[in-house]
Amino acid sequence: MKISNPEIQSLLDKKLSPNEMAEAFDDLLTKERIRINDIKKDYERLSVIINLIPNTISWINRDMTYFGVNKALADSCGVTPEDFVGKTIGFHTKERFFYEFATELFRSKSDTIYRELEARISGVDHTYLVSGTKLEDKDKAVVIGVDITELSKLKDHVSFTQKLANLGEMFAGIIHDINNPLMMIEGNVRRIKKRVTDEEANELLSKIEMSSQKISKIVKGIKVYIRQDGDDDYARENLGSIIDDALVICENKLKDHMVAVTIDPKVNRIVIPCHFTQVFQVFVNLISNSVDAISGLQEKSIEINVTETDDKVKVRFQDSGLGIPKDYQEKIFNAFFTTKDRGVGSGLGLSLCRKILEAHGGSLAIDNSAAHTTFLIEFRKEISSL
Repeated sequence: MKISNPEIQSLLDKKLSPNEMAEAFDDLLTKERIRINDIKKDYERLSVIINLIPNTISWINRDMTYFGVNKALADSCGVTPEDFVGKTIGFHTKERFFYEFATELFRSKSDTIYRELEARISGVDHTYLVSGTKLEDKDKAVVIGVDITELSKLKDHVSFTQKLANLGEMFAGIIHDINNPLMMIEGNVRRIKKRVTDEEANELLSKIEMSSQKISKIVKGIKVYIRQDGDDDYARENLGSIIDDALVICENKLKDHMVAVTIDPKVNRIVIPCHFTQVFQVFVNLISNSVDAISGLQEKSIEINVTETDDKVKVRFQDSGLGIPKDYQEKIFNAFFTTKDRGVGSGLGLSLCRKILEAHGGSLAIDNSAAHTTFLIEFRKEISSL
């Protein structure tokens, strides 16, 4: 009969006396105890190192349960490492991204896979770069996550700034090319009107003058839209005027898609401290996005209402859309995320709107209690509180 342990088998093969065999086994057990103690010390040292690592580490089974995690992962979830053992993968977040990642890992022909995952943990949104590696028996794996939330925000900000600058340069060139001939048309129309006495001709010239003035207003609105943030200071601005100017920019789009706009008359009595340019951009983006979203519906309408409290102005911006799917509700505020077809939307709109409003001490949120797609906008009423 063969023994699997070679050292024990070697002792048996020597055919030692019982006393010699007992001494040999004592020596062997002593060496084994020393070896086990060394392993325990190595494990303890390794555990200290693993728990000092800021990255999340988890050990998982093919049956989609944890059999261990490090302190960083447990701390981020507000529980102890022991709380994870035996639990289903991803139990600590409402999303199934980690569960799906583990499923993909065990099904993959590769021993290691990498993914960028988003998850809300303890009420905070995180972005992780996750790597998973199957262990030797293929029924277990180790998953390491690196929190790249801040890095992702920086990447979005750099990309956002670069694309916005490019758009600004492009529009500035277009506006310059439009403005010069427009000024020439307006000047020549005025000179001709002074010389022409025919009533019908003067009427036609007046229509040309009105059209050119309308184009000038549109050009002015576009120039406001592409102005840099630092070009104007905080001032008390009429909210109704801001919304009116935004409607001028979107007028053709609204007409093309036959969208009816209803505005609460109270907006014309409300004054807010703001950068005119930036808040103007907010409403242009909201109106434009709404038109794109409802253009295929039978009922196409936008309604803007306003209420006031002692310290805030609250704007309710609602269109006839059927609401925003919950899966998209946080993503739509990320820079360059868009649900529109390629070439239709840049994904800048809502990300820009939220950044502007937060910079003003306000906010932009989705009202899920409304039957139709509704955004809730808040402004502070005093500059001193910004």
